[in-house]
Amino acid sequence: MIFNNLLFIFCFLPFSLLLYYIVPKTILKNLVLLIVSLIFYSWANPVTLVVLFISIAWNYLTGLELSYLEQERQRKLIFWISVAFNLLILGVYKYLELFFHIETTLIVPMGLSFFTFSSISYIADVYMGKVEPQKNIISYSLYVAFFGKISMGPIVQYHAMEKELSDRLFCAEDLSKGSVLFIKGLIKKVLLADQFSFVFTSLQSNNTVVGSWLLALAYALQLYFDFSGYSDMAIGISNMFGFHFDANFDHPYIATSIQDFWRRWHISLSRWFRDYIYIPLGGNRVDTIHYVRNILIVWLCTGIWHGANWTFIVWGLYYAAFLLMEKFFLRDFLEKLPSFVRHIYSILVILFGWVFFFSPSISDAFMHFGHMFGVNASWINEECLFLLISHLGLFILGIILSTPIYDRLQIVLYNTLKNKSIYITTTVYIVFFIVCIAFIVGSSYQSFLYFAF
Repeated sequence: MIFNNLLFIFCFLPFSLLLYYIVPKTILKNLVLLIVSLIFYSWANPVTLVVLFISIAWNYLTGLELSYLEQERQRKLIFWISVAFNLLILGVYKYLELFFHIETTLIVPMGLSFFTFSSISYIADVYMGKVEPQKNIISYSLYVAFFGKISMGPIVQYHAMEKELSDRLFCAEDLSKGSVLFIKGLIKKVLLADQFSFVFTSLQSNNTVVGSWLLALAYALQLYFDFSGYSDMAIGISNMFGFHFDANFDHPYIATSIQDFWRRWHISLSRWFRDYIYIPLGGNRVDTIHYVRNILIVWLCTGIWHGANWTFIVWGLYYAAFLLMEKFFLRDFLEKLPSFVRHIYSILVILFGWVFFFSPSISDAFMHFGHMFGVNASWINEECLFLLISHLGLFILGIILSTPIYDRLQIVLYNTLKNKSIYITTTVYIVFFIVCIAFIVGSSYQSFLYFAF
């Protein structure tokens, strides 16, 4: 089941909310949420529940064992065994073919990468003494399996969710804010991402210069609105049930450096790698050689995490190279440049990065780069010109809405019209919600891109 499914929007979510608010006490609410989360997770393939249950049981018991052991040597051994077990599950389902050329017929469980990282976060937090082990199996299971985040994140670290698992408020304000955020995400997905998906698909066989650049731009906007839309919907759903997660995106395409971009894109994943790999390795508090090592390890892992293809590994190392260049060679030079020039530099690097990301192979990626710069490619053809003209408004709107302009206009509206702005924005969101539903009914809905990761 996915968030932009009519069954989810009109049946599953309202029914879950009704049950949740009828049931008294937090522990019973957690039980209700866990049950509906397991139904959500197993909807398409109940067999994948086995992997989820194994992961939950293993990490829950490991957390308890870590709390009982006193000798650091034993604790460290148990910690690393648990991490290895989690990574083994991930590896068996996702990476056997890539690294060992072993073909399998295993169905990759939904959200495997996301709930595996959540589980490792819990074990690490317990091992490092950030939190006490969760003794309530329902609460721990809900942390891992909550349907608001299991399929595509955000990757909420255990210490950030611990308090609200046992004590959270249930108020109309959270329900209202969550509903608005959910609709915002639905708009991003249905009215923007899915439309850019059509352009991207239409241009995949177009080898002209303009078509190749337009393809990269369409994918960049599709991926942003698809994943940030999902994140808004997930965080909105979490708000409805009393959980408060940090934003996962902060207008990444306004970045003026690659370091700035990665502070804004998929924030929960960047934070996870920072807290559990980069800082334990020494972060930037080491000599140059070890700093370079740390960056390469983090970005190699980031690339591998995204998928079982060498293009993702190249994509990760590509960003590592630019981050190192900015650190040691480009920083002073970039700081002297006007902001718009730094922005153009960042967008170009990001667009080229997405070429690796969407290409089926490394050779295809470099062939696409060649087409972008006129190698064995004509300038433009009729197909590309038609798509450009017919979707020019979509591209302009997408570019505008990927900046903070809308947020700033909304603040101005609230400050100017006060209470009237609430009625205006509510009406606007209701209208756009109806339009989104019409689009979903009128065509087969599309899954979210990050389900593949």
